[in-house]
Amino acid sequence: MKSVEVVAAAIRRGDKFFATQRGYGQWKDFWELPGGKIEPGETPVQALVREIREELDAEISVDKFLATIERDYPDFHLKMHCYVCSLLTESLHLIEHEAARYLDYTRLREVHWLPADEQLLPLLAAELLDVDGELAAFLEEKIIPRYSAFDKAHREDHARSVVQRALQMAAFYPEANRDMLYAAAACHDLGLEVDRKTHHLESGRIIRGISEFGKWFSPDEIEIIAEAAEDHRASSDHEPRSVYGRLVAEADRLIEPEQIIRRTVQFGLSHYPELEKEGHWLRTLDHLHEKYYYGGYLKLWIEESPNAARLEDLRQIISDKILLRQIFERIWEEEIKQQQEI
Repeated sequence: MKSVEVVAAAIRRGDKFFATQRGYGQWKDFWELPGGKIEPGETPVQALVREIREELDAEISVDKFLATIERDYPDFHLKMHCYVCSLLTESLHLIEHEAARYLDYTRLREVHWLPADEQLLPLLAAELLDVDGELAAFLEEKIIPRYSAFDKAHREDHARSVVQRALQMAAFYPEANRDMLYAAAACHDLGLEVDRKTHHLESGRIIRGISEFGKWFSPDEIEIIAEAAEDHRASSDHEPRSVYGRLVAEADRLIEPEQIIRRTVQFGLSHYPELEKEGHWLRTLDHLHEKYYYGGYLKLWIEESPNAARLEDLRQIISDKILLRQIFERIWEEEIKQQQEI
């Protein structure tokens, strides 16, 4: 089998990496990091600068080496050297690719990657989150995929959203260990595998039983991570015991009014299929009042969180029963249509 050696650029802009979609060949429509073959006499860095100039009509700064990936394809063995880069030019142009996107941590897996590039995703996640790469590989490949078996409101996208928000807010708490917070956020809902009502406690039990965590954390740190998961639930009768619990709890409360209403409807459809439409409306109304309205049990723990203003927006919608019913009707129709298409 012949061997092909290539380079790839993980071009970073803020909290996103640049991805391109192939417009030709056997792997047409698959996504990749831009780059290409190393020509005779070139160093990998020289090849990368040339390839980006040819593919994107752009100049880059090659900032750091990320990883070398090896992968067997049907007709050849690929060796790919990946570097984190930044753009030196204000714009770029797609010369060989049919599409391109900037992807943040929560969207890295929304596109269909080439097999070799897919192997880089945990490392790209680690770069964006500023966490340990080996820990990211474990959490992204072994832990977060477990959420795929949960209800629609608690799938992998939910776990990654909680991770991202928690680590964003951690910027205000320099004393926080980002790896510990990452682990707590990634594992906070694992207890749904056992029981919904006590899932926060089950999550703590599961965390204490993950032997692999011993590679990165001390027993005391694992206990703090477990307590953070136990303390994240909005209906908890006590304040989180650490900054990790407060950050995970706050990150778990993504207060975007329409998304909360949608997830309430989604949960009802998943767990109470016997209810008619009016039953789901009443359940939605009761849940929103019980949890989010004035005097509801939801509490906010992080002063720097944007949730406070969004919570007030949601409360105004709840106060307007006609508007709330209009939003419910639209979401209901969308969710029922999607169920029928499946």
